[in-house]
Amino acid sequence: MDVAAHYRHLIALGREEFLAAAAPAAFVRYPSRVLVGLHSADRTLGLQSAERTLTLDETVDVPTPGSLPPETDLELFPLVKKPGASFADRITIGRTHNNDIAIIDHSVSRFHAYVRQTGSGWVVADAGSKNGSWLRGVTLEARREQPLPSKVVLRLGEVDLTFYVASDLYFVLGGS
Repeated sequence: MDVAAHYRHLIALGREEFLAAAAPAAFVRYPSRVLVGLHSADRTLGLQSAERTLTLDETVDVPTPGSLPPETDLELFPLVKKPGASFADRITIGRTHNNDIAIIDHSVSRFHAYVRQTGSGWVVADAGSKNGSWLRGVTLEARREQPLPSKVVLRLGEVDLTFYVASDLYFVLGGS
């Protein structure tokens, strides 16, 4: 069972059980057709995913709670530390499997970015990547931590990830 299917199974157990079993936060990578289909300009123009490409200066509408059909194929990356991985105080993201979150994409650097939980929430920083990182369309400076609020899109190279704390993810995946 893949991670997204496992999390959907946890939804059936109820909110409290979901929150107890799920990671405190996660990134979700939606199929491009879902993001493009939800983009406000596309809704107005009726464009299909193959007819347009998002640019870095555009903002992306993220799915609203319960708006995803259960069969939507998405990738889910729980924010958990791999046993024995480097940098005990942060969750690393990159193209190689020695990162806590491996995103296999040519535009993602071997060690691209990291996130960590603080007393007041989550922060994110670019690790000096070749192709850059953006939060809400604003370029992240290398190794300068920025607050990472829930339901915001983080772009690593050409990959868009939506960040959710567990309670928000529960509703997005269909919990009520």
